[in-house]
Order: sequence, then structure tokens, then C-alpha cells
Amino acid sequence: MACALVFLLFHLGSQRPPWIFAAALVAGLAIGMLRGFTLQLQVDHMFDKVRLPRARGSFLVALGLVAAVLLEIGGSLAGPDGLPFRLIAPEIAAACAGMLTGRALAIAMRWRGAPHVDLHRL
Repeated sequence: MACALVFLLFHLGSQRPPWIFAAALVAGLAIGMLRGFTLQLQVDHMFDKVRLPRARGSFLVALGLVAAVLLEIGGSLAGPDGLPFRLIAPEIAAACAGMLTGRALAIAMRWRGAPHVDLHRL
């Protein structure tokens, strides 16, 4: 989320409307929350352990966040020719950060109410 906030400053400095950034962030949060609420959780309440399914999608979203950073860096090094890349990088970062944050929030909200599964083996 800190990366998206830095990109917010870039976005505001480019004199573009703030609602574009906010829309990308809200869309990312909604998608992430939906994904977090549909994940199958296995929670061991006795030992406070949780098992999640493989996070292939989250890894790709994290790579999207890295791609947004690389677009911003590459666009600034390219000068005026890189302006189109620099204009989309903040929205990509906002959407990706929103997805990761929304997923984490949904899992945190579901954690305590999930049924107990014995994950501790001696």
C-alpha cells in the first residue's frame, strides 16, 4: 500500500484527475475482497495457524506492482517519449495494491469465524 501512496503523489503531480487513481484503487480493493472471501481457509484456532491455497494469483498481482514501478522508472529515463508509460503506472500500482490489501483484509475478517481444522501434528 505504501508503494501505491507514492504513486498517488506521482499521479497528483501529473495534473490528472484524482478520481482515476481512486477508481483503480477501489476496483482493486473490491476484486481482492471478493477473492479473499472465496478462498478456502483451514484454520487451527488452538495453535493460531492458517493454511491457504496456493497464491498463484497474488504472485502475479505482486509482479504487476513491480511492473508498475519498472514502467515509472523506464518512462522517466525515456524522457518525453516515456510519458504514456508514466501515465498508466500509478493506476496499475493502485489496482495491484488494492487487490493485495483487499485479499488480506477479507482473510483477516474471516479468520476468527472459520471452522476449526486440526493442523497441528505431533
